[in-house]
Amino acid sequence: MSTIMKFFVMAIVWLVFSFLAFNTCIKPEYCPDDGANAAAAAPVDEPAAAITNDYAIVSSLGSNDVLTGSRWAALRDKLVGEYGANPNQALDVYGHYYASEAKPADFENMGFLRAEEIKQILLRETNIPGDKINTLARLMDGSPDADPWRAGTFNWQAIEEEPVESAVIELDKNEIDILFPFSSSTKEVDPSVDAYLVKLAQRLQQTNETVVLTGHTDDVSSDEYNMGLGQRRADFVKNILVRNGAPANRITTRSRGESDPRRPNTTDANRRQNRRVNVKLSAQ
Repeated sequence: MSTIMKFFVMAIVWLVFSFLAFNTCIKPEYCPDDGANAAAAAPVDEPAAAITNDYAIVSSLGSNDVLTGSRWAALRDKLVGEYGANPNQALDVYGHYYASEAKPADFENMGFLRAEEIKQILLRETNIPGDKINTLARLMDGSPDADPWRAGTFNWQAIEEEPVESAVIELDKNEIDILFPFSSSTKEVDPSVDAYLVKLAQRLQQTNETVVLTGHTDDVSSDEYNMGLGQRRADFVKNILVRNGAPANRITTRSRGESDPRRPNTTDANRRQNRRVNVKLSAQ
């Protein structure tokens, strides 16, 4: 092979090598002009977290808003059905709140605000009359485990032609209120109270549950006096339970005085509901 031919062959080999090297090594890294390599080099976004509204009616700590979710329609329709089956009853709406939440404008606590918000939702979406919806507040222990959390609960009360106001108000199977007369640390005379406390003492003998007794008052008298009165009411209920055989070491007493009313202190009837000992049971 002549020298010219050798030079020509070497030139062709060099050109082929350069072309392959550029396209396989250099171009993909520095010249991603074909779109495919650029897409491969771009970071892959994580899939967006699913947004869920798998709840009935909720609020968040410190928020004035009450939101309804996918379970609300079933709960709303259940309440409508219960009212339709017996219109001679009133619906108690308990707005939930925590002690750490600031008092909102125009309400004694966040519970009353949330109860009113729930009432307005019911008025818009149901045929339950406003005069048969009572708004109350319910103080929750500690802080919420999650956000958002359940904003309220509901309880029907029979309307009698001649109302008989029991001194025991059941909130759920593990929580009741026991009412007290004005400025008194002795419970109201009511056989239902005595029967409940006897059964509660027997229950505590058979389980490992604990009880927290919280004394409350209306807004009459000074803060200092009402704190003491609330404590005396809680201690009074504890003494009855212990006399009936309940273990004293599983009963805690405390007072909130007038700071956490169940109803606004605007009428005598409301103040009666606020003069109470709240009884709350928990499993150990």
